Amino acid sequence: MIDLSRFFLLSVCFCVLTSGCATEQRELYRRINVAYDFEVTHCDSFAIVTGVSRRENNLDEAKESAIAQGEQLGGTHIVWLQTDMGDPTKVVAVIYKCQI
Repeated sequence: MIDLSRFFLLSVCFCVLTSGCATEQRELYRRINVAYDFEVTHCDSFAIVTGVSRRENNLDEAKESAIAQGEQLGGTHIVWLQTDMGDPTKVVAVIYKCQI
């Protein structure tokens, strides 16, 4: 018979482990791929997106914002055009739709 404190500890460990795995999968999964110009020559460009950030990880956050916009638009690839490391940090990218 398992005592209550051991059961509680095992339950907490299980929750922590499974929630950590779910977070990693969510961060790893993307519907849009970062690409270079030559990789999307056969694709259709259809939107320009921008990302802006004033926070500590400003470049990463600005890129994440632009990627999220591209995903919402249904793009398959994103190509960075410009990065401005001023205050605020800004990025500009083109969104492409490629047939798979």
